[in-house]
Amino acid sequence: MISIKNLTKRYDKGMTIALNNINLDIDDGEFVSIMGTSGSGKSTLLNMIGGLDVPNEGTVDVMGESLSKVSLSKYRRETVGFVFQLHNLVPNLTCVENVELPLFGSGVKSSDMKSRAMNLLKAVGLDEFVNKRPNKLSGGQMQRVAIARALVNNPKIILADEPTGQLDSENSEVIMDLLQEKQKETNAALVVVTHDFEIAKKAERIIKIKDGQIENSQEDLGVTDIDGIVDLEDS
Repeated sequence: MISIKNLTKRYDKGMTIALNNINLDIDDGEFVSIMGTSGSGKSTLLNMIGGLDVPNEGTVDVMGESLSKVSLSKYRRETVGFVFQLHNLVPNLTCVENVELPLFGSGVKSSDMKSRAMNLLKAVGLDEFVNKRPNKLSGGQMQRVAIARALVNNPKIILADEPTGQLDSENSEVIMDLLQEKQKETNAALVVVTHDFEIAKKAERIIKIKDGQIENSQEDLGVTDIDGIVDLEDS
């Protein structure tokens, strides 16, 4: 599904190296969590996979095709579902209109768009808020709307950057169950950046990034939590 080769990303006229020669493969239907300290390159890697940024060196291939050779806007619209740290809702749209947004221009009938959006808002526990605007919601409620929006186009790749950061433990469980359910329904790749070790442990594979490089990558064997960051012991 996703094949990353020799990926390097620099900022500040090359002075800041966010990613340094990353190599990583993620399969169809695989759930991968990415952990690391603030500034380690986790979110930059997610943005590269999602086509929100482009590398200085190296390649990101998705389903056998390099992202450098495709329309990134079409790729994001048709293939990827994003859950951002900041929910990025459109303030003058209602909840259901925000969730419908990724479907505009997709060929889905307007009645089906609304039906999909309503069903997902119900799944995240917000069916009573469908006609509310974001300024009437709590931070956690806005994040749940953003998660519904990320899933509405049945994406083949689900990218989530701290998806439960503003949620309590009960709602975190609900959201992660929903993400995994949708992932399994569509055999999507699910990539979650998180500081929450309990969330990370749900994945089939935990990847630790440090200083822009993959320090460890291992299936759920010999995993311990030290200072909030995973260390992967020899299996």
